[in-house]
Amino acid sequence: MSGDTPLRLLIIEDSVNDADRYVKALRGNGFSVREHILAEDDDIEETLSTHKPDIIIISHSNPTISLRNLESPLKKTDITASAIMVSSKPDHISVPEALKEGARDRVLKDDLDHLCAVVRREFDNLNTQKEYRAMEKRYKESEARAKVLMENSRDAIAYIHQGMHVYANYAYMEMFGFENFEDVEGLPIMDMVAPEKQEDFKQFLRNLNTQDGKISELEIELNGIQDQAFTGHIEFREATIEGEPCTQILIRQQADTRALEEQINQLSRLDPLTGLMNRQAFLEEFEQAIVNVNKKNQLYSLLQVGLEDFKQIQDNIGLVGSDQVIAEIAGIIREKLGDGDLAGRNEGSKYLILSADANPKNIEKKSESIINAVADHICNIGGKSVNAKCHIGVSLIDDSSLDVNEVMSRADKALAEAKKSEDVRLHIYLPKEGEMTQKQIDATWVAKLKLALEKKRFHLLYQPIVQLDGGDMERYEVFMEMRDEKQQRVSTSDFMPAAERTKMSKVLDRWVIDKSFAQLVKHLETHPNTVFFIKLSGGSLEDLELFRWISDKIKTHNIEKWQVIFEVKEEAVVSHLKQAQAFATLLKTIHCGFAIDDFGKGPDPFKLVDHVPAQYLKFHKDFTQDLSNNKENQKTLQEITEKAKTLKKHTIIQHVEDAATLSVLWSIGSNYTQGNFFQGPSEKIEYDFSSGVA
Repeated sequence: MSGDTPLRLLIIEDSVNDADRYVKALRGNGFSVREHILAEDDDIEETLSTHKPDIIIISHSNPTISLRNLESPLKKTDITASAIMVSSKPDHISVPEALKEGARDRVLKDDLDHLCAVVRREFDNLNTQKEYRAMEKRYKESEARAKVLMENSRDAIAYIHQGMHVYANYAYMEMFGFENFEDVEGLPIMDMVAPEKQEDFKQFLRNLNTQDGKISELEIELNGIQDQAFTGHIEFREATIEGEPCTQILIRQQADTRALEEQINQLSRLDPLTGLMNRQAFLEEFEQAIVNVNKKNQLYSLLQVGLEDFKQIQDNIGLVGSDQVIAEIAGIIREKLGDGDLAGRNEGSKYLILSADANPKNIEKKSESIINAVADHICNIGGKSVNAKCHIGVSLIDDSSLDVNEVMSRADKALAEAKKSEDVRLHIYLPKEGEMTQKQIDATWVAKLKLALEKKRFHLLYQPIVQLDGGDMERYEVFMEMRDEKQQRVSTSDFMPAAERTKMSKVLDRWVIDKSFAQLVKHLETHPNTVFFIKLSGGSLEDLELFRWISDKIKTHNIEKWQVIFEVKEEAVVSHLKQAQAFATLLKTIHCGFAIDDFGKGPDPFKLVDHVPAQYLKFHKDFTQDLSNNKENQKTLQEITEKAKTLKKHTIIQHVEDAATLSVLWSIGSNYTQGNFFQGPSEKIEYDFSSGVA
């Protein structure tokens, strides 16, 4: 027995000297004892609740309480403790009599070796029981999670017992044309097989062996209830349902699976608006290509194209119109690509081109060609003509020591320089002597972030999310704020890019979650209907241990169902699609929600919702810019809100800054709204939700 595991011991003994002897003997045998000796004026129920003993040593002759009288208090406090009775002489109470009273054993007071042996046996037994209960709980939770995953699986899954259906997920019912499980429950699996193949199927079942976790596979013709025939690839494996042994079958239609996989891969790599690679996919390809600088002496250049005065274009033609401009310019860029060039959308109205050429003259020629083509292009948007112009910043990749982040940083600086001049729209970056690299800058930020955590210069901020039609729930978005040595606010946009690049964002996200849970539990004591929306960075979707860590925290804090919603920006969800899909699905198993932040940009944003089971859609802030005057934005917001409602998704419209915007939202019919018009971010959780939103 290791002394590291504390033994909580309650001693009910009229002799203090005897009690001390028990404790000394147990400590001498390697126990780490945390004892409490019951006094005459102690309340037994309060003592049990506070001390929570593992072992109770009770003297047969003690005047305080009998073993039989302990039974009721133990049941009330739901404590499992082993009672050991001690007596001065064997004839005071026999072992059988002590067992009848509820003791696990009877020990003579002077036989301390026997006492230690019995305590060791009982303590080991209690720990084994605790491990078993914990394992049983984990198993049940695992089963619950597996069920949710099966319900959301694209593959058709059913459980068969003695040839009959006892479970089928939605994909399985849809595959065969059933609307409800009641229609398939008890139906023989043989009825799903094409008549001409049933004999082959019977022969296969006779030889089926799923023991020892083996998976058997069969490709066979199947029939739906409308007699539609299709070929299904079936996997059979041993399983249990509600403790009963059965066979799990999983059916894949190969063409459909390939199509779905292709759709997911495409969605996770392509920007839906432009058809170019999204930022994450572009950077991954860029990282692979840059290796050739070392291996093949291949030189590259990175061009960043930025549209001029795009905010003015947005204000003039609205979100949908400005999106069309972005798409048309992307088409021009695609036409100008040379052999071996890659193009992607960076963010907003910026594009990236990786050219397999680092000759400055060639790059100038390519850049001028793009600049002139964009300037000559007229976008016709809803009867309005828009003439966009662009600038280009270039970073030459002629040094094998450069990494992706450094090259991107140089392209950003070059674009910023290009935008300073109206006449010269191109700037090629040349590093200055002694200038810090992006890696050095990031390392400096990491040191600052770690110091800020150590010095407690991170704080949580809360902003209310208000339900338009009332209700008694209180919702807050939760995010972090950093302060410097002088307690001045540090903008998140200053440090978060470095945190994302260095994976420090995962550490910060866990800090936010941990502190948010603690504050939520405290706030729930007086406001039991509170829900926290906790912002996470895209990097946390790559954290494979995050879900288990969150699950453990939820249990530790005893947080109720659906009182925590995690929100991630749409861009991060798209670039980590499979991880986001799994994370959002698993969150349902612990009754937490998932929200997609900055949602709705692009021609068909709801494709994303087909793959990621988000309960909340928080629309992009651009939708509310000058909303009271911008009819195009009103129309777009109305359309996507109605679409979200048909999909039974809750909608949140953010960045509401004035009463005029709010009046428009009443007609649109969003579920929730958020913005400084109600209350700006605050360190206090104190918004008066009863004040209404009228």
